[in-house]
Amino acid sequence: MAPREKPSFRCPGALACVGAIAALLLLALTIGPLSADAPPTLRELPRTDGEGLPPPRAAIGPLEWPRLIAESRRACEGPCATPFGQVLGVADGAAARSNCVSTCLHPERSFLDLETGEVAVSRDAPAGGAKHYVGITYQCVGYARLWWMKSRSLTFGDVEIAHDILYLTEATDPRTGAIVPLGRSLNGTARRPPERGDLLVYLADREDPEWRAGHVAVVVDVDREQGLVALAEENYDNRPWEDPQAFARRIEMFEINGRFTLLDVAPNSRTSADGGRIGGWVYPVH
Repeated sequence: MAPREKPSFRCPGALACVGAIAALLLLALTIGPLSADAPPTLRELPRTDGEGLPPPRAAIGPLEWPRLIAESRRACEGPCATPFGQVLGVADGAAARSNCVSTCLHPERSFLDLETGEVAVSRDAPAGGAKHYVGITYQCVGYARLWWMKSRSLTFGDVEIAHDILYLTEATDPRTGAIVPLGRSLNGTARRPPERGDLLVYLADREDPEWRAGHVAVVVDVDREQGLVALAEENYDNRPWEDPQAFARRIEMFEINGRFTLLDVAPNSRTSADGGRIGGWVYPVH
């Protein structure tokens, strides 16, 4: 394959250039590599419950980067759904904070001190072996790691976007280093219902800025009788949680002939103008 030209960016000054480069690197970690090629076909993964594993999202092309960076910067300027950093709710000791709006991206990262349970925000990795990487500040993937580390003593490796959590095959105990296999249930064909602690993965939509990376939330309660699943999360709508001490919101679940389908629709609703498509749920297999 012939090599492609890398994109170049004009910077009006040294500080601006450094900021642009930092933004590019951060965006690379968040939305994927500089590649115009379609991802390879994904084979069925082990420990998969259900049929029809959704494919990985298409790669972000290099010519799209300047527009995405500009959009992210404008989004962070507001107006915000709630002030950036405001606590929206807490589930099992894991506080969720506002990211202003879902398309905003700040360059800071979060780290959890396993000994104290405190979360530190920094541009650089802090010193000390007890501090473990959570994620880019106030993004949904970081909250999923935070909840798992606090409640399950588990974490998972880097993913380019939230959508890619659906393909993870293992997690790690940050305290012992032990490897734990992960399974996944595919929405609509799964025979295993979601359970408390599962990671609910939304599919990416390249055509919708709100869903370009997909989304991930933590299942914190399942009521099969009422057909409701309660979620804890960051950076969905950045509004205060429905129950600030328990869950952000609830969505509907249907059981049809022994298979489970979740819809991004609030209880007793029939539409969700801003909702996303749920790919499945991921969980440790012991």
